[in-house]
Amino acid sequence: MLARSSAIHTLPRMLGLVLVVGTFGCTGTATYIQAKVTDNPLDRVAQQAQEEWSVERVDANTLHLSQFWPIHSVLSLGYSTSHAKLFYVEPDAMLDIQFYFRSNSFLNLFISIYIDADPSPYIGWPLKPTMNGQIDDILKWTGASVIRRYRDFQSEPFPSGGVTASPPQ
Repeated sequence: MLARSSAIHTLPRMLGLVLVVGTFGCTGTATYIQAKVTDNPLDRVAQQAQEEWSVERVDANTLHLSQFWPIHSVLSLGYSTSHAKLFYVEPDAMLDIQFYFRSNSFLNLFISIYIDADPSPYIGWPLKPTMNGQIDDILKWTGASVIRRYRDFQSEPFPSGGVTASPPQ
């Protein structure tokens, strides 16, 4: 009888844990950067990045980059990548960048975890110097002048509806 009672109390706790982990994975954050450029830098970035990044040219004004993290993937028993999505806004000569780290691992029940590159003493802190180095490389390739940098939830496509992103008011 005692074993049945403890099983009844354990099941809701386990479901609660799965819910918390699942919610955390769905609502991760990304780093957003708005920068001023002199021209469309996406061809230069694609050429520079092809050595270390997977490059996907979506259209003339959109470029997606991803970089596999082999050591982190092995240690977490999963798959980890950095993602940078670059959008050139032609009329304003602006570049919008969304950058995040994504990990699907056994330790997180293969639920995607998204981490931004902004400083945090809690989540992803050992990864963030490398992530910021990746951002610095991308900015160097673009020749951009950063106007604004912020973090926000990663759950929506960026920029949504073709509008440049702005932080919440």
